Formats: sequence, structure tokens, C-alpha cells
Amino acid sequence: MGLEDKLKQVGKGISETTWKVLEYGVDLYNQSYDRFPKTTKFLSAATGTIGGDYIAKRVMQGEDINLRDVAFTTFAAAYQSWLYPKFIDYTEKISENESVKKTYKKLGISKEWAKTLIIGGLFFIPNMVYWGLLSVKNQADLTLKSATQATKAIGIGSIPYLGVDYVVTNKLKKRYCLPVWSVAEIAYNSFLAGVAYLTKNT
Repeated sequence: MGLEDKLKQVGKGISETTWKVLEYGVDLYNQSYDRFPKTTKFLSAATGTIGGDYIAKRVMQGEDINLRDVAFTTFAAAYQSWLYPKFIDYTEKISENESVKKTYKKLGISKEWAKTLIIGGLFFIPNMVYWGLLSVKNQADLTLKSATQATKAIGIGSIPYLGVDYVVTNKLKKRYCLPVWSVAEIAYNSFLAGVAYLTKNT
């Protein structure tokens, strides 16, 4: 067997293992969701809020995570687990509105992408609330200047999430939205942490 064949065999084995692990994880999630939907939604959201804050604070800033940090991000996870899934329903209703339909059709935008942009807009206010919550947690000053900077940062930061929002609003069942968004949040914060680390060490 040549090297190329061995590499293909290894790649195939890794792919099959990955899918088996993924299927097992989804099955466990479904069982948990069916039995304890509220708890499962909360834990799914908490993974993103606590994990994202850990990466942002510990990895990017080199600071320790304390109980105050966990308390704030846990509170954020509680309201996110209740509110965020509702955005999918709101998005569908808004996209079916006749005036909205005419607008995105006139602009040549498909319903799928219109829903993606709508849900991105719906996220703006709770994201600003979350920014304010994190600012209080980190004892940062809440000023008009900092709010303006946060608005710009949230606007720019929402761009990488467009693909994730497209999948969540058009391709997945609503029950999977929170874990997918949490994974995206951790992945995005990890990317920023990596960029910050490389920038710092170059």
C-alpha cells in the first residue's frame, strides 16, 4: 500500500470516527432536550457565555475568572436561553410580512438571506444589553463614547455570524440553535484570542 493510499485510509477513519462522535453527541442532546428542555437550553447558552468570557478574559487579557464573572455570564445565559430561540419565530413572522416581502424581493434578496439579515438585526439590542452587562462586570465606564465603539464592534462582529445565522434560521430545527450559536461564539472568541496572541508576539 502506497503512502497516498495510507493517507486516504487514515482520513477515512478519522472522518467516520468524527461522524460517529457527532451522531452520539446529537443523540445525547436530543434525549436531554426531550426530558429537560429548559435545563438543556440553559446549559447550551451557558457554554457560550461562560466559555466565551473565559477565552476573552483569561486567554486574551491574561486575567483570572472569578465567581463574579461566572455569576454575570450565568445570568446572561438564563435570559439568552429563553429569548434567543424566540428570535427564530419572530424572524419567520417578519419575513412573511407583505411589506417586508416586497422589500427583499425588490432588492433581489432570497427569503433565506432576508431571514438571516432580519435575525442579525434582532440580535443587536440584546447584544448591546450583553455588552453593558459585561462592562458592569468588568467595572468599565458606561459612556456615550464607549457605547458608540460597542455599536461599531457589534456591527463588525456580526458579519462572521451571518453564515451561522443562515444555517440556524433555514437548515436546522430550532432546538439546535443555542448549541450552534454557543459553538460559534467560542470559535469566534478563540479566533480573536489567536489573532491577539500572534499580534502580541510578532
